[in-house]
Amino acid sequence: MSAGFTRINGLACTAGTIYPMNSKLFLCTVKNTSGTAVDISAEDDTVEETVEQIVKEINPLAFFVANDNTGKIYLVMDYNTSAADLQHRIRQIGADSTAVRTGVSTFTYSATSVGPNDKDISGTTVADATSFTTA
Repeated sequence: MSAGFTRINGLACTAGTIYPMNSKLFLCTVKNTSGTAVDISAEDDTVEETVEQIVKEINPLAFFVANDNTGKIYLVMDYNTSAADLQHRIRQIGADSTAVRTGVSTFTYSATSVGPNDKDISGTTVADATSFTTA
């Protein structure tokens, strides 16, 4: 008698599903304290501007900054990274004062002054990606 096996999930190659394998994909939306998207499309041409500050802090494997006023940065990160960790770290770049812990994993963030243009990015959100496209 030969031993058999049962395939449980097939090859995991379903159309419309992200399989980042040894990485994780995130959508970062750079926002200010009031939750309004910050236009970072011009924050990439001088040393220490907003995009560079974020990239230096989170060290992505790859990233893409939207060339518009949406504040979106598409990130490819190490597999051990979480959206909550990235969001917390970005919100503290250039903080005017230390974040105050108000719960187990809840913080109140102060305004930030990032780069030579003093951008406030303290309301930035990071979420797991739901799609992936390249051109």
